[in-house]
Amino acid sequence: MDFPPEEIQSLVAQIAEILIARGETVSVSEGACGGLLSAYLISLPGASSFFDGGRLVYSLKSRLRLSGWNMQQIKNYTGPSEQVALKMARNMRIEFGSTYVLSETGYAGPSTNVGLSHDNTSINDDDAKVGIVYLGISGPNGNKSCELCTNCNDRSMNMQLFAKYSLEFFLETLKQET
Repeated sequence: MDFPPEEIQSLVAQIAEILIARGETVSVSEGACGGLLSAYLISLPGASSFFDGGRLVYSLKSRLRLSGWNMQQIKNYTGPSEQVALKMARNMRIEFGSTYVLSETGYAGPSTNVGLSHDNTSINDDDAKVGIVYLGISGPNGNKSCELCTNCNDRSMNMQLFAKYSLEFFLETLKQET
């Protein structure tokens, strides 16, 4: 079994080459990928020369508390969004000091339930769709985000696609900034 898949290896190698050549680093704040995005990045030998670290913020409690949110923001949380992805990226960039932070948050499935709110009621966004991922990048040239959809209901496939889309989004950003 090849890990990561060849397509991912190619993406990571391209990202590493650009970051190393520029003397830059990346950190990752991930939720729906469950650590897969960080695992992909560190699968490349010598990853410590461009990868500063990662944070998996999966449960609602950790997602909100570890992402630098205040109590009012926690009370108003309604689920993954581009704004959430950007906040995760900006806060982690301040904390880790990396050149870039790549973040993702979304609905891997099988439902759009994101856990319990501050009053112990379930947060389930009826307008959300399984397979939606929100990506954020915070870097020296500002912040950038996007929303992508896998059109898939399979949880493990969505996790893999979310990580792949994150790497593609980051590589595209790096190439635009050269």
